Amino acid sequence: MRADVSSSQALVFGGTGAVGSAVLRGLAEARVPTVFTYHRSHERAEALAAEYAQRAVCVDLSRPAAIRELIDELDRTQAAPDLLIHCAAQSRNLELAGIDDDAWRAVHGVNVQAAFVACQALAPRMARRTRGHVVLVGAMDRSQSIPLPVHFAASQGALAAMTMALGKELGPHGIRVNMVALGLLNAGLSREISPRLVADYENFSALRRIGTPDEAARAILWLALENTYMNGEVLPVNGGL
Repeated sequence: MRADVSSSQALVFGGTGAVGSAVLRGLAEARVPTVFTYHRSHERAEALAAEYAQRAVCVDLSRPAAIRELIDELDRTQAAPDLLIHCAAQSRNLELAGIDDDAWRAVHGVNVQAAFVACQALAPRMARRTRGHVVLVGAMDRSQSIPLPVHFAASQGALAAMTMALGKELGPHGIRVNMVALGLLNAGLSREISPRLVADYENFSALRRIGTPDEAARAILWLALENTYMNGEVLPVNGGL
């Protein structure tokens, strides 16, 4: 059985990133009308919007009010999404002593709070339709142990716990909430990982390699467009660690 996406509309946070842009391509191929956010990559956003016939919106995801304003505007224009994919992520390769209050707030604001605010705003709208899909995109599940900046790792743990709680609360309303926990990729935030750690990752991976944004996007799009029964789960996509 395939989820019915014939009348779906999607909202993608972080569409100009390596994974986000691969997700946009998949949604375009599935003919799902899509609005996506970006913050600073204006030219890339315009190019993606033109290529895939999607709408790009500049939004600072660290500002809850901006997210709520966007969702209210989409609702007013009959474009409120029943599919949310949160691909936006922020991280800086800092050691514990170097993580100040601003760095902590910035990472948690984009990685966790933005997803929470969007789910809070969209849940009543999805519940009225008794249909909704939320896919949160993170990095590494809790069973894997590689060195990560503490503030980033904490945000990923929060995202996973929130996924499980949201799945339980919203499931009775026909809303599925799942998370994809990505391993290292050859693009995006993974480029900040040291070559030594990448080599270690490849050595412990069953496939003996890191992944690609396209491979990540296929898992995300399966949850968004194909899944009908998985809910409140964290799906590891990491090459077999």
